[in-house]
Amino acid sequence: MTEDGVTPDQAAEILRDAVLGAQVVGIERMVGGAVSGAYEVLCADPEQNVVLKVYAPDSGWILSKEISVYRSVRESGVTMVPTLLGAAGSDGLLGQPYLLMSKLPGRTMDAVSPGMSDADLRSVYRQMGKLIAQFHAIEHEAYGYLTSTEIVDPQPSSEAHLRSVLARTSQAYLEATGDRDLYEAAHAYLAARSDLFALCERPVLLHNDFHEGNIIVEQTPDGPVISGVIDMENATAGDPVMDLAKTHSYSIRDNAIKLEGLFEGYGVIPVEWERRFRLYQVVHLFELWQFFYGREPGTPEKIAEDLRTLITAG
Repeated sequence: MTEDGVTPDQAAEILRDAVLGAQVVGIERMVGGAVSGAYEVLCADPEQNVVLKVYAPDSGWILSKEISVYRSVRESGVTMVPTLLGAAGSDGLLGQPYLLMSKLPGRTMDAVSPGMSDADLRSVYRQMGKLIAQFHAIEHEAYGYLTSTEIVDPQPSSEAHLRSVLARTSQAYLEATGDRDLYEAAHAYLAARSDLFALCERPVLLHNDFHEGNIIVEQTPDGPVISGVIDMENATAGDPVMDLAKTHSYSIRDNAIKLEGLFEGYGVIPVEWERRFRLYQVVHLFELWQFFYGREPGTPEKIAEDLRTLITAG
């Protein structure tokens, strides 16, 4: 693998056994992938185009996790995900772990949504609601971050899980910034709303990054249709409302049409959804702060300000 990414020759070698007869004519870096790199391998027959996802050299465990989650959801009847075509670890051709997958037809929702009519937006979000409900039908025995073989630091309740996540991420924030006021305000915010955690009945599979950048939409004569969802790196076992809250925070915000469509497709409006969304957003923002710290100047400070605003607003 070169510094600029995967070469066509490397892609052709990887496809040799996985996509019989494919003639590679080029390779393009895909948008997204803050940690991993995703490439579309272009073939003489566009129907044979595939996606090659390349991980950091020390991230073979993430590759194993994604394979495990993709297989799990397919075995549970969720078909709107890519088909896995091949994989290798750091000892493979690229010297880095990689996953070869089918390319879902269409483009990411965030690329096409700005030009959509209200009716199309509602339709796609209704489809998104139905899709994420399929994930939430897959139950787990405990709450926590998933790997390919286990739940890391399994917790018996949604409250224990979220307090554990907040403890880890807020401690990282405190050590880096010395801002004890925001640290203590966040913990007090959760403590004052502990009744909301009891509304979660059981832990289920969460995509945990279910936003427009990971939803693939195909334009058809009958309107936009979701062809699938990608990126299983962050999958978690937890309260299903956590997934909906992240979708709201990242992609819906103040758009009532998107929110109504999501709830229509999901089939139910969660009890106390507004308060629960805000509760989970506090935890999500600390996770985001930790992710962007040291990566993107200015963004962590903005996230911290958003946290202060959210907590102050109640």
